[in-house]
Amino acid sequence: MARKPANKNENEAAQAVEEVVQTAEEKAEETVKAAADTAEEVEQTTEEKAEELKKAVEETAAKVMKKAEKTAAEVKKTAKKATEEVKKAAPEAAKKVVEKAKKAAAKKDIKTEVVLQYGEKEVNTKDMIAAVKKEWTKARHKVSDIKSIELYLKPEDYAVYYVINGDTTGKIWM
Repeated sequence: MARKPANKNENEAAQAVEEVVQTAEEKAEETVKAAADTAEEVEQTTEEKAEELKKAVEETAAKVMKKAEKTAAEVKKTAKKATEEVKKAAPEAAKKVVEKAKKAAAKKDIKTEVVLQYGEKEVNTKDMIAAVKKEWTKARHKVSDIKSIELYLKPEDYAVYYVINGDTTGKIWM
């Protein structure tokens, strides 16, 4: 049961308290409503931003995929071109190798040995060629400079005459 106010001041105070409580309740309701509205706006903004971000990611992914496909196509094209160049160059390189092998096979000399017997003496070509090379190096030439050696044997003089590279001549004793 409600109590009756004793005097006018109490009445006014009670009414003031009621007004304050009502104002506080109204303010609380407004605050709760404003918070709910703000939360709703934040949620909506977040959803919008998430949707924008999703679209941006999809667009970026599409661009990256396009770029990757383009790069893959370029790599494939370059690889195909390189393969074609190798296919074209391979027969030529093989021909060159075969030609070099043929030349090397043609250059391979038949192993020969000539032995000169005259009287009681015997001289073979290896010994004569070694003696010619020795004379060549004594004249301050290099053995690697020799392209050809021609030997002329004269048993009656016990001599070997030689011509190196077609222009240098000399004589050694057997």
